[in-house]
Amino acid sequence: MTAKSTLTLNEQLCFPVYGSTRIISRLYQPVLAKLQLSYPEYLVMLTLWENREVNIGQIRRQLYLNKESLMPILNSLQQKDFISIKEQTPDALETKIHITKTGKALKTRAKRIPFSLSRVLNTPVEELGSMQLLIKNFLNRFEKKK
Repeated sequence: MTAKSTLTLNEQLCFPVYGSTRIISRLYQPVLAKLQLSYPEYLVMLTLWENREVNIGQIRRQLYLNKESLMPILNSLQQKDFISIKEQTPDALETKIHITKTGKALKTRAKRIPFSLSRVLNTPVEELGSMQLLIKNFLNRFEKKK
């Protein structure tokens, strides 16, 4: 993007971000299929492996999802016995999500996933780490403006 940007696809910040997201999701698909997970389900499981117990509101904020997008993912994970959804509270966003024994066992099988992307892209882990830091900084700036 330049100071004299035009309305062309290749000049837009959103396009390489969108394209990268699509490619990363597609690269993860075969690995995640072996674990019976979609990419969004994997992101939810990462949140739970890290935190053990979270509520719906916390997952929504962490993954930038609205409730309508998140609930089908949670229902699918519950049907697979990876999570349990505790009793609904008056505020649905406070409903607790717990990881099950099956979900905990899945973590062991998933540990090699982060290295798969590096291998498939033939990109050093350090370079991917630099990209990740740049994107995290962008997200942090966005969060501060909220």
